[in-house]
Amino acid sequence: MIQKLAQRFWAIAGAVSIRTKILGIVLGMVALFGVGVTVQARYALTQTMAAQLEEQSVSVSRDLAARATDPILLNDLLRLHDLLDDTLANNANVRYAFIVDPQGQIIAHTFNGGFPLDLISLNPADASEHHHTALIETDEGLIWDTAVPILEGKVGTARIGLSDASMQAALFTLTAQFILTILLVSATGIIVAVFLTWILTRPIMALVHATQAVSQGDFSPRVPRWANDEICDLA
Repeated sequence: MIQKLAQRFWAIAGAVSIRTKILGIVLGMVALFGVGVTVQARYALTQTMAAQLEEQSVSVSRDLAARATDPILLNDLLRLHDLLDDTLANNANVRYAFIVDPQGQIIAHTFNGGFPLDLISLNPADASEHHHTALIETDEGLIWDTAVPILEGKVGTARIGLSDASMQAALFTLTAQFILTILLVSATGIIVAVFLTWILTRPIMALVHATQAVSQGDFSPRVPRWANDEICDLA
């Protein structure tokens, strides 16, 4: 099977001119290198940004839990709602924030049009945990949902959801930049390859024409030496 594929490959490769082979090699190397770098860069950036988003989710949740303690104990719901609104306003990646009491009842939230009750059970946090983060897949993308117990869960739990929209935007921008770079490098590679093929194939084409003339009985053609290399030695 491998031998047949190899024979098929060489049959196709051998059917094209030297210029096409050189152009194909140059463009193939540029494309292979570009795709490899793009994939590696996307993977590295995804891992780094995902870790940063998770850390930000924990940090914002713990800050919210610390600041919400007094309003909860004083039953100051207005201040609690203002605190949640400030959390959304000051953190562009935060998609939602809410606080539940020890019995799992909603105290305050930032959802417009009603709270999605199914969200409560998606990320339960034990009172003894420092925090608990769950990755939730939604129609808007992935959400890092972090729950932080308030006073060891005695007065409730603070939850925030962090969207990966900024990460996806950064990945899209990076990919677009790499594709543009690959196109520019490919254009440069084509120019260089054309120049190289002209240098390499010019003496070969002269040899071909002279050989064809000799095969027809015309011994008058002379092949000039273009350079001091093996091809010109053959000429």
